[in-house]
Amino acid sequence: MNLFDQDGNLDLDVQDALSELGNVGVGMASITIGRILGVRVELEAPNVIPKEEVSEQTLLDYIGQKNIGIWMKFASPLNGSVLCILKQGFVYDVVEKMTGSRYEGKDLYADEIALSAVSEFANMLSAAYMKAVGRYTGMRIFVSPYLLVAGGERICIGEVPEECVSQVHKAILVETRFQLLEEDGEKTRAAGKVVMLPDDNTVELLMEALGM
Repeated sequence: MNLFDQDGNLDLDVQDALSELGNVGVGMASITIGRILGVRVELEAPNVIPKEEVSEQTLLDYIGQKNIGIWMKFASPLNGSVLCILKQGFVYDVVEKMTGSRYEGKDLYADEIALSAVSEFANMLSAAYMKAVGRYTGMRIFVSPYLLVAGGERICIGEVPEECVSQVHKAILVETRFQLLEEDGEKTRAAGKVVMLPDDNTVELLMEALGM
């Protein structure tokens, strides 16, 4: 199928399908988060951004100084990345829940125990996200965390692919935000967002799997 219409814009049906995949993936990841922290998580509607608007700087700006970014790489035959952008305080809470100790600032990645907890959490998020997307498409999909971005620092937590974030301009961005909820259903605070960055070929494979 054609991913783009005659004007070069992403096909609306493809946009809808990518949005749904983003929602499905983050939905399962949010369940994992909720189980760790003992809270409910609410998703916002996914947003598909044309690839012309995506750049490495765009995503670094998304991460900012008050968030923590976890880059994950699609495994073959798919190509591209998934980026989890999480509020610093949220990650501190998760690591404290997992380790029993509070790590903030540089201690989060300077301390071996804290960094191991962050890496484990990233693996849980990626496994949940891709398990849901894989079930939805009928494909076996795997991603692996490889880079942590925090406070301007880039810390390897896996094998960094050669293209890394320099190739994100080739991607189609699917963004899904989520909020933590109190037991009464009131929103408490934004926890972060997940950005799926498949390249054109990967989007074609996903659409074929969905019968489009």
